Amino acid sequence: MYRFIPRIPAKLIGACLLGIYLSACSFTSQKPNTGIDNWQQHVANLSKLDQWQLEGKLGYRDSNDGGSAWLNWHQNREDFNVTLNGPFGTGTTRITGTQQHAQLQRAGHDPITASSPAALTEQLFGWQWPVEQLQFWARGIPAPNTPQQTVNHNLDGTLAVLEQSNWTLKFSNYQTITHDQQNINDPKTTQGPSSNDWILPGKIKGQKGEYHFTLIIKSWQPKKSAQ
Repeated sequence: MYRFIPRIPAKLIGACLLGIYLSACSFTSQKPNTGIDNWQQHVANLSKLDQWQLEGKLGYRDSNDGGSAWLNWHQNREDFNVTLNGPFGTGTTRITGTQQHAQLQRAGHDPITASSPAALTEQLFGWQWPVEQLQFWARGIPAPNTPQQTVNHNLDGTLAVLEQSNWTLKFSNYQTITHDQQNINDPKTTQGPSSNDWILPGKIKGQKGEYHFTLIIKSWQPKKSAQ
């Protein structure tokens, strides 16, 4: 004796399978918690991070020319040491100084001094690269004491877009970096932040008219804030 089994419409089966798939996706696509609950507190904490080192790749261009260089940036409170390797056909180029004084050193050239590092970068790029502001932008926060035209945030609270000093900045590839974590691409940095962690960008794109730069940060070495 055969029992009649009613036929289930194919559309209904497809709908059920789609529902199961989407339900599974809702669990597997969750990202680690790296959010910022209080933006002002986040800015205050990162402003105290005044000793750090980063390494990465810098790309730059304008309407006539462009290039790239490996970058190593040491920041010790107000003192900075920015080393560029590969561009300008001269090997190593170094910009050192403070907010009030800066020096440019290139192989085969006499040192050049100026009142600001941005003025020195005009000797390299043909336009001023905003070194003073980048000390803060590299940390994913606006530069202090400078008007901000636009500030947009990602859903997790990190800085997405900033317009400041006539530059438009786009920030991405954020990672959570601990005090002793050096590699921003290490899978361990995807864990949620603690009181000893920093949420820092891994990529910054800047544009000011025809001038463009892209900074891809390969490694971060934050140090504990000075007391």
